[in-house]
Amino acid sequence: MRFDSSLVTNDSWCNGNTAVFGTAIQGSSPCESTNLKLNIMSKKIIKVNENVDFSVYTKFTKDLGLFQVDANVWSMVSQHCHQSHDIQDIELDFLVNNKPCKYLGFKELYEKLYGINTFNKFRDDLTEEFEKAYFKQTTYKTK
Repeated sequence: MRFDSSLVTNDSWCNGNTAVFGTAIQGSSPCESTNLKLNIMSKKIIKVNENVDFSVYTKFTKDLGLFQVDANVWSMVSQHCHQSHDIQDIELDFLVNNKPCKYLGFKELYEKLYGINTFNKFRDDLTEEFEKAYFKQTTYKTK
């Protein structure tokens, strides 16, 4: 779309305060004619690039008999899958008899059952397992 030069006038500015309407004062009107030079408005804006990213939420569950683990996986997928596909976060929720547990309460129970300082390795192993499952099952393949 080209700039319409008919919109630019060489007339003096008028703010409505002229002798026709009563007392004439300059007000905000400039003393000289308002010659606008707007040739820069005629330059075209060209879209160069657009990248669309998708935030993906995936939920997994794993039944370990005595308890269950749900994994909430958040990832970011680039429109061009070969460029980027990263997991942003994996949050684990623990359940006993399909009822949600508080994280610290489950950690304490787990360490009472399986030994002190065993929970962190268990959690890290689960996180890695869910990450592998995500990349194996996702529809957004990067390779």
